[in-house]
Amino acid sequence: MSLFIEYPLENKRFKDINPIICGVEECAAAHSFGPHIRRYYLIHYVLSGKGTYSVGGRVYNLSEGQFFLIYPDEITTYTADEREPWTYVWIGFTGGLAKRFDRLDEPVGELPKPLFHNLLTMLQKDFPDWKNMCEEYLVTVIHRIMASLFAQTVSENHHAQRVKTLIDSSYMRDISVQSIADGMWVDRRYLSRLFKKNYDVSIKEYIISVRIENAARFLSEGYSVGESCEMCGYKDRSNFSKMFYRKYGVWPSEYVNK
Repeated sequence: MSLFIEYPLENKRFKDINPIICGVEECAAAHSFGPHIRRYYLIHYVLSGKGTYSVGGRVYNLSEGQFFLIYPDEITTYTADEREPWTYVWIGFTGGLAKRFDRLDEPVGELPKPLFHNLLTMLQKDFPDWKNMCEEYLVTVIHRIMASLFAQTVSENHHAQRVKTLIDSSYMRDISVQSIADGMWVDRRYLSRLFKKNYDVSIKEYIISVRIENAARFLSEGYSVGESCEMCGYKDRSNFSKMFYRKYGVWPSEYVNK
């Protein structure tokens, strides 16, 4: 007996990624679906077997571990192999971030198996948590798909932007050039060159600048020198005062009086 599960989802109208359909099917030999047009993005992942995906005059041969992505308003047909018909799981979705999939060079490729095998388990077992939070779970699946697909196409500018965002949000923590590089799995010298190239300032200098600018804001809001020093990430008050003087030309206590 063939397996077919199409799970009903609630349209929760999530802004970024909004799952609207998901399911799994163990197809019969030569089973074909299409030609058909959809108004949403639809990704199929091949759990086992083989088949073909036809779109725009091109035919892609697919097997276990591969996916094919259907874009909105495209005419597509996909057919199971006669000897080794495929079993696939699918997720349909809309949302602002969904358009990022438009950047793919090809609508087919490979993705990690565990991600979809876990989804298959959810569909088959029908866990209580899955019933209550299936849309939210699918959002995380799609985000992980995006992370996997675009991890190898990260630009140098993207690395520099990630460093800047990290410093802007975590300047109060004990961060350093080395800890940032380690967290991003990137060579420290390479990352330093990228940041300097993009922002014309070193990572270390930027950390100091962000900390001192926030310290000045804290002082202006009425916090004491000691409180401002601690909240902007400095443990050594003497070093904090020196860095503050270097940027503003006055000591923190003088800045308060002004």
